[in-house]
Amino acid sequence: MITIRPATLADAAAISAVHCSTVDVWRDPYTRQPTDVTALNLFGRWYNGGPWMSVETCAVHLNALLLRRHVALVAEVDGHVVGEAEFYINREPAPFGPHLHVSILYVHREWQHQGVGRALIEAGIDYARAQQLAALTTQPESEAVGFYQGIGFQPWMRMLEMQATAGGDIPGNLELLPCDAGPPTHLALRLGRYQCGMRGWEVLWLSLAIPELQALRRSVWRGELNGTPVMLGLHEQFRDPTQADGYAWLPPSAPLSPAVAALRGLAARAGYSAVDLLLPQDALSELQTRFKLDYQTTVTLWKIDLATANQTFQLSNV
Repeated sequence: MITIRPATLADAAAISAVHCSTVDVWRDPYTRQPTDVTALNLFGRWYNGGPWMSVETCAVHLNALLLRRHVALVAEVDGHVVGEAEFYINREPAPFGPHLHVSILYVHREWQHQGVGRALIEAGIDYARAQQLAALTTQPESEAVGFYQGIGFQPWMRMLEMQATAGGDIPGNLELLPCDAGPPTHLALRLGRYQCGMRGWEVLWLSLAIPELQALRRSVWRGELNGTPVMLGLHEQFRDPTQADGYAWLPPSAPLSPAVAALRGLAARAGYSAVDLLLPQDALSELQTRFKLDYQTTVTLWKIDLATANQTFQLSNV
């Protein structure tokens, strides 16, 4: 029997073991060549799958997650942790609205395809309903699309990562934020939505004391563009320090062009040559004409409406 319960800090080692069980080949972060896991330091393990790849960083990540009142659940069989899922509560303006985002879901290699992932999602749905949230969202890896589709998630929002050359003026009044600034709950993450609004915000605030990660520059600004409130962020890319990922929180109806222009200007001021911007597909034509953007990749967000979840889970286990 599968039991679902909230994760605690005491689960860090078991959660790390679940994530590590799914790694086929450990790779050196600089050469990308296969290597033995024992040859990797904390950063090397992080590179192969995030903070869950070592007990030390998993504990720090889990502690930060729980302190910020997000949700981590573990699945147990006979008292052994065999799966873990993490969820972020987002109460953003439209078009996203109040929803619970499935940030990660991992099942131990020996327990995959036995209903563990489904049980974690069902528990997430129960939690979302208790919090009066309208939907679950996720951004699945390609190999997990079949799982999410099988339990009722549907493609919801298509995003295109485009690269803009850094340069130009900064069209607005912006101030650099201190490290204890809170997330912009009255705005929506409309540029850089690789996961969800809360997850995007926390990517810009480092929680792991790993030198290689601390060396990457992160900056967040608050202010106004053409009278519209905004928050903007830049995150240096590990593979190319001359490039950054850009983020922008804006009101739902605000135009995106001023934010793109501001991020280009801020990137140039910081010494970057280019900034990657994950944009909603329906905004591309206007922005492409003005900024001559270069295509990088496509990201699709998926969603399940809780109003139809009862019907969805009439399906057989996957």
